[in-house]
Amino acid sequence: MSSREAVAGGARATAAGRARSAVPAPGPIVLAIYNTLYWPYLFGTCAILFFPALVIYLFTLSDKKQRVLASYTSAWGAHYLAWAPLAGTTVDGREHAPLDRACVYVSNHQSMVDILAVFGTRIPFKWVSKVENFYAPFLGWNMWLNGYVALKRKHLPSIMRMVRTCNAKLRAGDSLFVFPEGTRSPDGNLQSFHRGAFVIATRNRVPVVPMVIEGTGQILPKGTFCIRPRPVLVRILPAMDPASFGYDARRLRQDCFRLRAARGAVDL
Repeated sequence: MSSREAVAGGARATAAGRARSAVPAPGPIVLAIYNTLYWPYLFGTCAILFFPALVIYLFTLSDKKQRVLASYTSAWGAHYLAWAPLAGTTVDGREHAPLDRACVYVSNHQSMVDILAVFGTRIPFKWVSKVENFYAPFLGWNMWLNGYVALKRKHLPSIMRMVRTCNAKLRAGDSLFVFPEGTRSPDGNLQSFHRGAFVIATRNRVPVVPMVIEGTGQILPKGTFCIRPRPVLVRILPAMDPASFGYDARRLRQDCFRLRAARGAVDL
């Protein structure tokens, strides 16, 4: 990334951070009303919106890329944040997403809301997610339909199967999305990255595209179910070519971590 890109990206991020800081925090009465309405809306619409996804899946079985279903799923997931009162999603740097080839997207992970924020980028990819999520009614079932990659944590056969599936997805031209921290950060600080996403990227010789999600940790921190709405920023950083690191997954992971850490605080 050039110094000009860094300066421009930093200026945009600073402006977006100031805009989000200017939004007044809702009071306790507003929060109580918000949560009373939001959760029933989310669960109710998930049940309703799953059935169009199932119809799309059945009528587009011949499309191995599942483009229509992926687009529908992105719109479905994104609207819970992008259209939510007092919230919203801003995407910066979408031009850095290599839409003409497979890649591995990685991002910091603060909250369940991260998923909604990433859907707001409208970038096609396959999530790599813990297998428990796939059994959640409606949302998890839609993950199966989309061909996302399931993983049972700390279970070697599942990990090996996940790697084989990811390799096959990348060879077929599908991009992947991974949270390399493995789990949500409890305090918003960046946790160490697991090596899996970077090993897969180097072995398949595809770029890693870092993302930075800002604001979600304050909306729904880990360990709570009280939503505190606010605008969110998703920054897509320039792709990192494994060739520039001699196809060394360790160096790629370390540099990606340093790059992400250098972008500043998670919640501006």
